[in-house]
Amino acid sequence: MVSRLLALEAYPQLRDLDFRILRGVELNMRHHKWVPLEDIARFARVDVETASFRLGKLDDLSLVRRRSDIGYIGYQLTIHGYDALAIRALAKKGVVEAISATQIGVGKDADVYVGITPGGEQVAVKFNRIGGRTASRRAGYHSHVFADKHHTSWLYVSRLIAKKEYDALVLLSPIARVPKPIAWNRHVLVMEFIEGTELAELRDDDLMKEEAKNILDRILEEYLKIVRFGIVHSDLSEFNVVLTGDDILIIDWAQHITTANPESYGLLKRDLQVILNAFRRRWRVEKRFEDVWPEFEKAWHESRGERHE
Repeated sequence: MVSRLLALEAYPQLRDLDFRILRGVELNMRHHKWVPLEDIARFARVDVETASFRLGKLDDLSLVRRRSDIGYIGYQLTIHGYDALAIRALAKKGVVEAISATQIGVGKDADVYVGITPGGEQVAVKFNRIGGRTASRRAGYHSHVFADKHHTSWLYVSRLIAKKEYDALVLLSPIARVPKPIAWNRHVLVMEFIEGTELAELRDDDLMKEEAKNILDRILEEYLKIVRFGIVHSDLSEFNVVLTGDDILIIDWAQHITTANPESYGLLKRDLQVILNAFRRRWRVEKRFEDVWPEFEKAWHESRGERHE
């Protein structure tokens, strides 16, 4: 599914005042489901008439939404308004200077675009989209994010997911084949740009059996290092492995959990079964779970400081 990055289309039309107003809506959504017009005007340091006029323009650009049947006039920030704030912050920090309107990746929870740094280098810019595609099922695979939190704004959840993945990449990139993180703001993660192909994009006849076996061995080798370190991916599959020349990269760490969490044991088993089944089904690589599991189980216990006989 290709989606437009509406914030990029709106961005050239926005003034400093518009960003102050968007920021006012964002901050006050902590306290209101629909932020009163007067509160937005007060934050932006303008009169109500000016704030109302600019909010009307932002509504036309799909950056906010308006509601007037709740006893007052209120506004919410949309995911596109959140995009605009994140892009502005990353630009002001000198992380990105431009972003392509063409998607290079799309998942159940995120869209990825190519960004250009002030130095002219390409980076991958990942916009998390929790809620827009998954609200109806409450993104149950991210349920850990909701634990002990009363704030259920999907924008806020998208922010937590982006920060969670950024933290994982900071920890893992020095020791394993994962993308190198560059920056994070709100729900947006900036990473190194990788030329490669997802395993899921390959046709079954794109790999010889021996090639596929070598790739699977590399995946297991890297994943074992990660488990020893104390992290479980929780969503490892052919969709989350990228071939980069003669090597591999394991991507999409938003669902990771630490081995300190008892649930990680079952999730690790599932990860291994999923990836082994994919290689068996698509490339006839026969590697039994019973042969692979003991080493991973030992690594899991050792990462928790437990002896494993």
